[in-house]
Amino acid sequence: MKPMLAGLVTAAAIAGSAFAQTESRPSADPLAVKPVPPQAQTIDTDVIRTKIERAGYTEVSELARDTGGVWRGRAKKGDDAVEVIVDKGGRVKASPR
Repeated sequence: MKPMLAGLVTAAAIAGSAFAQTESRPSADPLAVKPVPPQAQTIDTDVIRTKIERAGYTEVSELARDTGGVWRGRAKKGDDAVEVIVDKGGRVKASPR
């Protein structure tokens, strides 16, 4: 009886550890969630703002990245208010508001 009980305990321990391994992803997994610290978002925003300003726009505001990775915001080109888009390729585009 004791060997059978010991076998059951061992089997339960092995099954439990195998289940735990399938529930969590290793940190090297490319699909693992990697939170972006707030300072990284600020640095990205500053880089995009500078890129837009170098393209000749002023008063850049309301910059935000959408779920597709495209940056959108508002700016002025001369006296005209425009909506500015920076696509994934880094190209700055504008459309009138």
